[in-house]
Amino acid sequence: MLTRSTTAWTIVALASLGLAPEARAQYGRPGKSAPPPAPPAAKDPDAKEKAAKEKAESRSYEKLDKEDREALQANVGYVVPMPPDSLKWIGGDAMGRADFRGKVTVIQSVGGKANVRAQLEKAKKALPEGAVLLGVHTPDGADRADETLEANPPCLVAVDASGEWCDALGIWKKPVNIVVDKTGAVRYVGLSELGLKTKVPELLAEEVDDSIMASEKPAPAGAAGEAGGDAPAPTEWPEFLSPVQNAQDMRGKTMPAFKVQTWITPAPDPAGRLVAMDFWATWCGPCVQSIPHLNDLARKYGTDVLVVGISDEAPGAFATGMKKLKKAPADFAYSLALDPSGGLKNRFFGVKGIPHMAIASPDGVIRWQGHPMTLQEADLEKLVAANRALSKPAAGKSTRGWAAAKDATKDAQKSR
Repeated sequence: MLTRSTTAWTIVALASLGLAPEARAQYGRPGKSAPPPAPPAAKDPDAKEKAAKEKAESRSYEKLDKEDREALQANVGYVVPMPPDSLKWIGGDAMGRADFRGKVTVIQSVGGKANVRAQLEKAKKALPEGAVLLGVHTPDGADRADETLEANPPCLVAVDASGEWCDALGIWKKPVNIVVDKTGAVRYVGLSELGLKTKVPELLAEEVDDSIMASEKPAPAGAAGEAGGDAPAPTEWPEFLSPVQNAQDMRGKTMPAFKVQTWITPAPDPAGRLVAMDFWATWCGPCVQSIPHLNDLARKYGTDVLVVGISDEAPGAFATGMKKLKKAPADFAYSLALDPSGGLKNRFFGVKGIPHMAIASPDGVIRWQGHPMTLQEADLEKLVAANRALSKPAAGKSTRGWAAAKDATKDAQKSR
């Protein structure tokens, strides 16, 4: 641990978590003769660039209904649902889960009255070289799939006349895409054409160890796991009793609202993940020594845990420090941000020495705290399992879904 008595430490947090209304720094109330506050651009010369990055990120996703987005999002971070035997495959051999590993696959749903061939051809053109396109035909118009796609289909197509796989994937009537990474896990859902062009190349460039396997989506709390295990899913968050050093123990408490001043890397989307905040600085030797460990954790658990390295250095000092370390943002497998303005690091956590890490669940409650080098995979496994089990599933919220629609039709026919 390193400390600096002459430096006031600041903290940062992620505005995209949406835990509370955006916090604003309070500087006291000026008198009537006080000049008006300087515009944001004068305080933050990088404001325009930051706003452009945030706008570009928002443009990476299609506008979807809340239920559609939630149903798709329920699979993010987990192995792609098992393709059922009821599927009819056009244009090639049937795919199993193992066939998704080692490649980046974009699943594009099609169906209804639209020209499904044109939809698939358009999706194929939007993909970078190396990505694999898989079409999934919904039950809507599935009886016409043969005559539409049998002759030279643009890609392999799974015709899901029963809707079983569509329901498992979260696919409803609006055409959507699902991006599966090299581990076989669902990484992104509902991307726009811009999102496909920017995020898919990043996945193609990832180097994935063969030992890293995508995790199975857990069964509802109290039920046996889908992966074959008999142990029930966690029904509460794990407790870690090791003493917290060089900071106040805030485990079990909820963080107040916060924001970062500058994102070094693109602003991330937590998307229901745990958020691991690593407070560090480029001048801190133990902080730098923790980078490889955090890179390993971010690569292995990135679909479940958003790791963010937070420095309170000024932009110029941070850039100089990175240069001395001979490092670039690309050398980090996790997000980087700056917040020289102060905040939670002092007033909430009371950090007196770095590096220091805190992990928050999606509701903003601190679940783990300590030196990043003491964070082991076993700790993250417990936290990830709890977050998955305790997250509210999208299923059951409405009659949305192909199976529900069929049941409703049957009920209507019986009542006649």
